[in-house]
Formats: sequence, C-alpha cells, structure tokens
Amino acid sequence: MTLRLRPLEPEDLDWLYSIENDTALWDTSNTDIPYSRYALRQYIAEQSSFHECGNLRLAITLNHDADFSKTKNVCEPAPAIGLVDIMDFSPLHAHAEVGITLFKQYRGCGYGTKALRQICQIAKNRLHLHTLIAHVSISNESSLRLFQCAGFQHIGTLKEWHCIDGIFVDAYLFQKIL
Repeated sequence: MTLRLRPLEPEDLDWLYSIENDTALWDTSNTDIPYSRYALRQYIAEQSSFHECGNLRLAITLNHDADFSKTKNVCEPAPAIGLVDIMDFSPLHAHAEVGITLFKQYRGCGYGTKALRQICQIAKNRLHLHTLIAHVSISNESSLRLFQCAGFQHIGTLKEWHCIDGIFVDAYLFQKIL
C-alpha cells in the first residue's frame, strides 16, 4: 500500500463536506461557519495554481499498488483518508504554513508523518519553498508528536493563540527548514 497526495476531484465533495463541517476541527483552523456543498463544489472546480492563490490543498490517499489497477477503474480517484494544506505562501520569503487532518480511523498509523514528509518534498522541490511552519495547540498531543516525527522543530510558543470552547490556549510554533 502506497500513500499518495493528489489534487481534489469532484468525487471528493462528500468527504470534503464532512471535514469542513466537522465542528471538532474548527478549533485548530480558521473556520467558524459551515460550508455549503455548492461553495465546496465551486472550490474544487476553480482550484488555481499555488503561485496564483498562495494555497495548495491535496487529498491524502492510500493506493493498493498492483492490486489497485486490477480492481478499480484507473480513472476513479483513490479514496481519501485526509487532507494536507499549504497556505499563506510568501513568495518574497519562500515560506508558508502547513496543516493536516486525517479521518479518525487513520490517525496513529504513521500516515500523517508520511504525508507531511511528502508535502515537505513537494514544497522544497516543486514549489521552491525554504521554510514551512505550523501552529499546534499545546493540548493536541497527537499533532505535537506528528510534527516532531516529521522533522519539525518547536521554535516558540504563541500565547493564547487558539480559542477552544471559549478558552484561549497556547500554541506551539513548529518550523522545518527545507
């Protein structure tokens, strides 16, 4: 089984809708309102290049290598297990922020670490970025481990950075120089 990152496809609308409207994930993102299917359908259809919009969103998938091509239509996208984003791109300084989310049943299996390592390679080799950063709530122990395992270094603490259930909590700032 191979972990791959791929662009969003129209077939991804249902699971993207479930992720974007999962209120449990809103605390660690900048989302505070639900998205409509219509808005997400347009978002998928109108994806721009990274250098035009400063953001890149890729589906994290598991492909079953040789078995995959025999049992599935090769035109059908592999089912997603999560998302990885690069956002807030600064062309002048060649840095951006990275974020990741996995469906619950795929957490703790090493897929997040592999996906972060792959997106770091894409950021360095294809997008020509020098640095990636991430903000991780101090209470999110699994994400803290994830970024450390993927080679990110804790470089500071952002005081009262995230608001979780009406309470402001600190976030660690992680950085990886590519």
